[in-house]
Amino acid sequence: MSLHAYLLYCAVYAVAIAIPGPGVIAIVARALGSGFRATIPAAIGTAVGDWTLMTLSASGLVLVARALGSLFLLVKLAGACYLLYLAYRYWTAKVAEFADRIPVSARQSFLSQLSLTLGNPKPIAFFLALLPSVVDLHTLNVAGYLELSVASFVLIPLILLAYAALASRVRQLLASHRARRAMNRAAGGVLIGAAVGVVLS
Repeated sequence: MSLHAYLLYCAVYAVAIAIPGPGVIAIVARALGSGFRATIPAAIGTAVGDWTLMTLSASGLVLVARALGSLFLLVKLAGACYLLYLAYRYWTAKVAEFADRIPVSARQSFLSQLSLTLGNPKPIAFFLALLPSVVDLHTLNVAGYLELSVASFVLIPLILLAYAALASRVRQLLASHRARRAMNRAAGGVLIGAAVGVVLS
């Protein structure tokens, strides 16, 4: 890939990542509820999911993904159900127990965000629209593919963790019992919204 084409790809990709969608909303809700560190595995899960969809698109296997539309629907619904489960836990958590009950394991955090990303049809549409206009997929070699992969694994964590850091900062400022209860419920409400967004997307 030429430097110009690669920078254009990265710029458009960064804007697409930064536009709040179900993935960003889920990261922000997790940061509000459990702090910054809990979002790191989730950001990695998003990067792996996006990289997988980019790989499918770049290799022409997106046609297979379309043929297995029902499978993507199941993944999407599973991600939405998990978000609803987390929303329930945030909404009903007692403030005193919040630090012990809410955080999920790094593995659960990674897998939930991975399923959310894989179940979202918008990244597939994005890659289908962007890749052919920037990359000659007929001549894409290993070096070009690695460049696209680096973009996924650098830009996604960088942007999502910036959102998480801001949300976590707000969380630290809200230290009173009443504020934390409101924050728990706000995080639950945001997760419900993310689940609805996943189902409707």
